[in-house]
Amino acid sequence: MKILFWLLVLFAAGLGLVLWYFLNVPTSVPQNPVDGSVPFASSAPPKPSDWLLLPKDMSSEPASDPRLTVKTIFRNVHPDVAYMGDENCAECHQALCDSFHQHPMGRSAIVAGTDGLEGLDGASLEPIRAGPYELSVRKDAEGVVQVVRAKGGDGKYLPAVEYPISIAIGSGTRGRSYASLDDDSVWQAPLSWFTEKGCWDISPGFNLGEATQRPIVNGCLYCHVNQSGWIEDSVNRYKQPVSKQQLSIGCERCHGPGELHAKEHATGVVEGSSKDGVDTTIVNPKHLSDDLQMSICAQCHLGGKTRVVRKDRTLEEFRPGLPLDLFVNGYISTPDASLQNKAVGHFDQLLLAQCRTASGKSLLCSSCHDPHRKHEPEVAEQLQLQNCKSCHQDRGCSAPAEVRNSRQDHCVKCHMPTTDDTQIAHTSLTDHRILKDPSKPLEDAIRLAGQTVLTPYFNSAEVSETEKERDLGIALARFAEKIPADSPKKQQTLDQAKSRLKKSLERWPNDTQAWIAFSAVEAASGNLESAMSVMQAAAKIAPNDEAVLSQAANIAELAGQVDAAIALMNDLVAMNPASHDYRIRRMMMYMSSGDFYRTEAESRELLRINPLQPMARLVLGLCLYGEGEKDAAQAEVNHALQLATSKEQQASIQSWFQRFVAWRSQAK
Repeated sequence: MKILFWLLVLFAAGLGLVLWYFLNVPTSVPQNPVDGSVPFASSAPPKPSDWLLLPKDMSSEPASDPRLTVKTIFRNVHPDVAYMGDENCAECHQALCDSFHQHPMGRSAIVAGTDGLEGLDGASLEPIRAGPYELSVRKDAEGVVQVVRAKGGDGKYLPAVEYPISIAIGSGTRGRSYASLDDDSVWQAPLSWFTEKGCWDISPGFNLGEATQRPIVNGCLYCHVNQSGWIEDSVNRYKQPVSKQQLSIGCERCHGPGELHAKEHATGVVEGSSKDGVDTTIVNPKHLSDDLQMSICAQCHLGGKTRVVRKDRTLEEFRPGLPLDLFVNGYISTPDASLQNKAVGHFDQLLLAQCRTASGKSLLCSSCHDPHRKHEPEVAEQLQLQNCKSCHQDRGCSAPAEVRNSRQDHCVKCHMPTTDDTQIAHTSLTDHRILKDPSKPLEDAIRLAGQTVLTPYFNSAEVSETEKERDLGIALARFAEKIPADSPKKQQTLDQAKSRLKKSLERWPNDTQAWIAFSAVEAASGNLESAMSVMQAAAKIAPNDEAVLSQAANIAELAGQVDAAIALMNDLVAMNPASHDYRIRRMMMYMSSGDFYRTEAESRELLRINPLQPMARLVLGLCLYGEGEKDAAQAEVNHALQLATSKEQQASIQSWFQRFVAWRSQAK
């Protein structure tokens, strides 16, 4: 029996990587190669021929802090000025605070279940079906809990998985998602609330057959909670409690830190003001240029295809009153990319609006949206109509009377229609291109010129051309992952990214983001030795960054250095033990290395944490079959088949098990 078992080990070692692929666990370099790091456990791989020598001295001069160097009359942009929270603001501005807290921005996050929006009354709701899974929500003395159940291959319910919900994310205007905390890591729960249809449904993009977790990364919480307390070098870990001052976005997100303002006005001693009498202790956006006002909105509402954080900066360092692209910039796709973003794009679309371009960019978000209060729909419509007529009063509408009457003779209803084609179920979004004929596709409206598939939204003169090229190189490296392999744009974009990143790294060899992006380009181009060497450089600079560990493990595995990949995964699991994905990846690496003892142990640990994980069920079945426990093995495979969410996944599971059984029969 032991001989047969070890023969199976050798067989599985050769097929383990293929199993990884067919079960839809990504092994490519991550699309967002910006967040992590750690050295390889094995000896140094050979240096690539086209990167002759990695620099011995990885240091370079840090970039200057814009909060100290940019000329502005507002003194609260200084990094030493602290945030105070809305309670401090309310001491003098109670009415404005009360009004703002009724605005969607002022309700961006709350303690789950505290406002009654979802109609939770203490009893579990009727289960929502998602393939073989049943999902429900309950609220009890312990709080809100989401529950996932499913029947196994024997028709009986497997143990359920429960997600205690801590934070409801979103104002509820269109819907909400929910955050589940596991120690210091934050995960999106599988169910979301969709207000427009008044229903619960599976969260957008969630596939329970592939994963029952989705990490809530810093870019998400930054825009939905007041001060997230992100732990540097992590993917989704935060200081507890999350956003200790308050959960929802507050006054200081648009006005900047309030400590200086509160201190000087409390004492009556204001050290200085501008020659025009503007209070310099705190930013008032109405005294900013149009671009600086748009920077405040863009910190959260500019999605684009990707966002790139500037070298030596963090998103949290941005202060209202400063150009956003001194900290982070967003990149939008040109029509040649043919990959338009439907779900998020109001800010991107506004760039294309002729009302903005023809007015010298004087059309701002705040031209139509009052950031301090949410108006009743009838009032909001009248204000919008007044905005349109302020420029178009002398130009009558050319639409036929019957069309105008059907739209209540309202400009917005014709030129900014809502659409359900958002890639998010149960929601609709407003078209912000403001076209004469909104039925025209985006590329027929206003074309963005450019030799690359991406173009930056902001183009500040305070950022050097070298730094802009560095940022564009990182953006292109990420976006190349989304371009189909058979597109001629794919390799062209990789090459454009590579040339920019090499020049940037020659100047700033300690730039971790650039090293990670460069390794992604090399891996995508098939240059795994170069990618591994580059990852060593990134790890030398930032040896404790979680996402670099993850990318390094992927590349090591793809290059056949499974032992090194496992060592990296061990560190990842130690850093973030709540991650199912890390354990799944390590389990598959154990299998590909021929270590079935650890493979089985990992599969059982995964099923203890999440009994509904189909991959863990299948792998446990293979292990049991290799040990001669045929009935138990078949039962686990049947569970895996039942938990699969597509016919393709079921066919792959069945095929794998049949091939495994056939090979064992031949071995006899």
